[in-house]
Amino acid sequence: MKKQLVPLIFLSVFWGLVILHPACTKKDQSPVASFTVFPTSGTPATQFSLDASGSQDEETEASKLLIRLDWDNDGVWEDDWSLDKNRSHQYEEEGDYLIRMEVKDENGGINSATGALKVTNSDQLIPAHTPFSYNAGINYETWTLGRNKRNIARDLDTISRHFRLVKTFHCEAVGTSQVIMDPTQQEVIDYVLAHQDKSVELALGTSDAVLAIKGSGSQWSAGLMTTKTYTDKWVKMLITGFQTPANVKKHVRMILLGNEIDANGPPISTTYFKTYYTQWIPQAFQNLKKSLAEAGLNEIPVSTIIANYPLGDPGSNVVASSATAYIKANWSSSWNQGTPFVLFNQYTQNKGKSVDFGPVINYFESVHSKLAGSPNVYIGETGFSAEYTVENEAKVLKQVFAWLESQHKTGGLTVPLFVFQAYDCPDKPEGQKKMGIFSDDSQNKPMGLKKGINVPSWIIHPKN
Repeated sequence: MKKQLVPLIFLSVFWGLVILHPACTKKDQSPVASFTVFPTSGTPATQFSLDASGSQDEETEASKLLIRLDWDNDGVWEDDWSLDKNRSHQYEEEGDYLIRMEVKDENGGINSATGALKVTNSDQLIPAHTPFSYNAGINYETWTLGRNKRNIARDLDTISRHFRLVKTFHCEAVGTSQVIMDPTQQEVIDYVLAHQDKSVELALGTSDAVLAIKGSGSQWSAGLMTTKTYTDKWVKMLITGFQTPANVKKHVRMILLGNEIDANGPPISTTYFKTYYTQWIPQAFQNLKKSLAEAGLNEIPVSTIIANYPLGDPGSNVVASSATAYIKANWSSSWNQGTPFVLFNQYTQNKGKSVDFGPVINYFESVHSKLAGSPNVYIGETGFSAEYTVENEAKVLKQVFAWLESQHKTGGLTVPLFVFQAYDCPDKPEGQKKMGIFSDDSQNKPMGLKKGINVPSWIIHPKN
């Protein structure tokens, strides 16, 4: 489920500021200098765009105002005086930059403004080891959610032309006392087994009920995986679904406990809030860990997904911080060469409506810094909804893939990232209905990538 940027991401907000510095106090002699930069964070391959059309003056028409630019505030004006209010610039090196702009009116009055931006490949996010053969994957919702005529095999035919790493959201069937595979998940597994030539890998999500079960009103109870009897049956279900333990090892790259567990468990106001993160989450983790090991599947890592990791006081979101710390402390040495990881989700600002991916980059870098590099930060979800136009969705996805592309060019590796998501889900809440990168027709037949969206060709190929 899509979550929004939290107010504590003060580092991300900083990069979007434009700071005005009047050069003269007489309003009738000095113009007002103002500009915006897009994006606010990018890579050495990014063409940063500056728009100074917001600059004004009482006597001189805005179209006749002159501007000049010092793109790194070093005293050298790279762009000389011109009437052109829209400029672009590319930086050769990573770093934090301050742009200085001066605006001049017809009477010679001058004013200035400065604004910050960041150039980064986020190389520190690239882990030394991952359980995946691919750098990036995609989220695929197997339930219909408004795509009532969809065909899973047909969906996967289109997905697998661009992605061979797929994350799903629910394995076990709901509404039954039996521990059996969700029928739609089984269709995904059957497809993967029938198309061995594609070497599709899966990141398997579980239901939120494995950690905590919500009853009526404010009543909560322990999740299904808090008992090892259940996790033993769950692992047996997994092997049955894949036919053999060997197939599980070949195609399952990780198992994720719940989804956005800091947002989908008991609220702080309920009796079981503390029990949730001090007992139920640890119990589920340990039980599944033991059941996998006993079934000979001890190399498959178990982790989880965090909606909003706190960047200030850890107490601001104790579930996120405690679960992350617990997974790090209890990581198995047989998982991912002993290197722990947790998946984190994040979207653009203004409730997902902003087209600037820069603050999202800053967020993931900030989480990495907060955790001092361990556990590794993997990106479980990021994207944009075409409810705010297909053009804007393509604009955001272009920044996402450009960010990965810049990392990939330096060493063939990127931060593990899952695009959210494959197809639109019309029955989801507002802001989440049209986040698919693939289009389909009225019969839910896939039509390929949406207009303007391009997926780098190397994503389909194994790393190195």
